[in-house]
Amino acid sequence: MNRKEKIECIRRQKYFVWGDVVVFTAAFALVLLFFLLSFLTPAAQGNTFSVLYRGEEIFRASLSEDAEYVFYIEDGVGKVSAYGDGESYTDYNVIRVSAGKVSVTRSDCTDGTCRHFGQIAKGDILCLPHDLRIRIDGDGLETDV
Repeated sequence: MNRKEKIECIRRQKYFVWGDVVVFTAAFALVLLFFLLSFLTPAAQGNTFSVLYRGEEIFRASLSEDAEYVFYIEDGVGKVSAYGDGESYTDYNVIRVSAGKVSVTRSDCTDGTCRHFGQIAKGDILCLPHDLRIRIDGDGLETDV
């Protein structure tokens, strides 16, 4: 077989055969199945939340009771108490628990990132200027990391 015959033979070959189509279809179906299962199964939600100041837990409460708390720093110590509208605070974050979710509704930190986390039922809310972390605790939320 000379060079021209080889080129002609290669040009006549099919790009895909039925076996290739079956393998690609099966792979696509598996990817689609795992994608749908990951988004359609309900995620675990926490039942309590913890307030950590400089890595140490200073407060824990249930997510089942709607309430408002205020985290504030007084004499270099982080404290959490029930929130009162008439009181004034410095270095504070107002923490709202509503419908099993927690959020930071007001704060006087410089960047305000903690307010943009929104209402969460799993994960963490961070306020770096106040060295504050709000962690959701519960069954099924632990990770290996």
